[in-house]
Formats: sequence, C-alpha cells, structure tokens
Amino acid sequence: MPTEKDYKVIEKATIYDLRRLIKNSDKDTYTKRELCDLLDTIADAKDQE
Repeated sequence: MPTEKDYKVIEKATIYDLRRLIKNSDKDTYTKRELCDLLDTIADAKDQE
C-alpha cells in the first residue's frame, strides 16, 4: 500500500512531466483547454507504461 510520502513523490513526478512538456513546447502561452490536453497526454503515457 502506498504511503503518503509515495503519493507526494508521484504528484511531484507528474508536475515535473507537465513542466517538461511545457518547456519543450514552442508556445509561450496556453489556454485552459491546452493545459488539460497536456495533462491528458501525461495520463495516457502513464497508462501505457
């Protein structure tokens, strides 16, 4: 069973994944919809691991 510390590590890793996607993009600004799409991309990639 994951501990509270495990969940915090997972949350930080997800934030880091999102940060990398945004940083590596050519865009300087994002809409709410685009950010949600980026989160969906992360979730889909994690499902395939």
